[in-house]
Amino acid sequence: MDILLFSTLTNFLYFCCGKIIVAEKNNNFHSKFYIYFIGFIIISFIALLLNFFIPLTPLINSIVYSAIICLFAIKTKFIFNKKDIKFLLASSFLTFLFIIYSTVNRPDAGLYHLPYISIINDNKIIFGLSNIHFRFGHVSILQYTSAINNNYLFLNNGISIPLASIVSFFYLYFFSDIWQIFKKNCINLSNFFSLFIIIYIAFKISRYSEFGNDAAAHLSVFYLMHYLLKNNVKKLNLQKILLISVFTFINKPTLGLVFIAPIVIFILQNNFRIKKICFILFSFPTFFLYLWLIKNIIISGCGIYPVKITCIKSLPWTNIQKVIMISNESEAWSKAWPDKINKNITIEEFKKNFNWVDTWSKKHLKYILNILIPYMTILLIMIIYIKIRFKDIATKTNKDLNTRFFLCLIICLVGVFSFFFIFPLYRYGYSYIVTLISLIFIFLIKKKLPLNKNITIYKFILISCITIVITKQVLKTFNIHKHSSWPNIYTLNTDGTIYEKKKINISNKFFYYLADKDDSLCMYSKPPCTSYIAENIKYIKKNTYSFIELE
Repeated sequence: MDILLFSTLTNFLYFCCGKIIVAEKNNNFHSKFYIYFIGFIIISFIALLLNFFIPLTPLINSIVYSAIICLFAIKTKFIFNKKDIKFLLASSFLTFLFIIYSTVNRPDAGLYHLPYISIINDNKIIFGLSNIHFRFGHVSILQYTSAINNNYLFLNNGISIPLASIVSFFYLYFFSDIWQIFKKNCINLSNFFSLFIIIYIAFKISRYSEFGNDAAAHLSVFYLMHYLLKNNVKKLNLQKILLISVFTFINKPTLGLVFIAPIVIFILQNNFRIKKICFILFSFPTFFLYLWLIKNIIISGCGIYPVKITCIKSLPWTNIQKVIMISNESEAWSKAWPDKINKNITIEEFKKNFNWVDTWSKKHLKYILNILIPYMTILLIMIIYIKIRFKDIATKTNKDLNTRFFLCLIICLVGVFSFFFIFPLYRYGYSYIVTLISLIFIFLIKKKLPLNKNITIYKFILISCITIVITKQVLKTFNIHKHSSWPNIYTLNTDGTIYEKKKINISNKFFYYLADKDDSLCMYSKPPCTSYIAENIKYIKKNTYSFIELE
């Protein structure tokens, strides 16, 4: 029951924070989602900002949360309406279902998600931290959101909640959009998109152990695409689009092409006034982005790690040779380098002239097709049904909708091409692929929308998706003899054994821990911890900040 209680309290804090910021205009689930979404982002921002100056200790985190509740009480006097309570209870129950009897993401949680959270719980920002572990150079904002949820009430278990919370918010957003179909007895283009997305996430984004840093980013892309499809160009809120794009990027830089959306909408809305441009450049979303890029430079010397062009070579902690090596290896591994057919080929040769395609297709392409073929089959059946059932219906689509539809289509086309040519690992770009597939199928029936007859089939699909999600969570309970109710953040060993990490001294004043036993994973342990031996580094203390520089 503590998981349900702590999930409810965590989500309530996101609601409080969002309610302080957002002036609620509507009383529907979409507006409720946005309050929670904004609350989640603001708390993430606070965590990031604070860590520039202080560690995110349980004391600091408790003070921050107490301040948020006090401000909420002053503004609202704890007045709620029924939909506030409904969204809180529904999201908390979903969060609870995602977490209970789950395991952490393997192996990334043990390699760098949890170790990084442990570091920022214990230290303020460390210059050159990526010299201890290169993966610290490309963490997600979720690690900060998780770290600030470690307080005197939740303790370390609190760090497991935020990831499940944000996914549950997105779930409710898309479910509620489909639910509107039954109220108005009509389904339009954006509703169809939600329906297609729900079908996908019910099958593929429903296990906490598989969320990692990917789920929130890809769900943000789906949310952005839906927002563009739902509203006229003039009604689109550029700040909101920019905020969603920034949140996507700081969770998953490989999805950075979403920035095409705010740029194009800015142009379409003819906002070329100096005042408007300055407002965008110095808005909260852009400031959040600036802060994140500065954090990256402090940690690794690069604005986007490991993209060489974004690195500042003159910084004493920038290891440009390591950046080049990691960039090459990351691209090669995403193209199935470990499974290469020609064992004598070099990484550079492997990446050139599509030498990687044959190897990649035998592993990664098969994996992708195993996921997408069943998904496309379901969509195809739906499209055929609509084509036959509503063959006499033909409506005109307006120019504004076509513009927004093709904007989404172009973003996803560019995203899919960049995914395939640069980092063709499915988890790096599946939101582009799934959205593109959904839009192509919607295009086939676009002239028949909106539909206001025979919506029973859509009710069946929605109920089936809900049943699948809940069933997957319930099935975990059959493994209660193997797992604790909370995700184990300390070890992945089934017997619960936690191996002591080796202490490595850099100087008399600084040391790190090396996970060199068993699975070589640090997990949530004494910080800083790494799975690799850090070479050619030195420690310098300047004022109250730690610098890990190259020798």
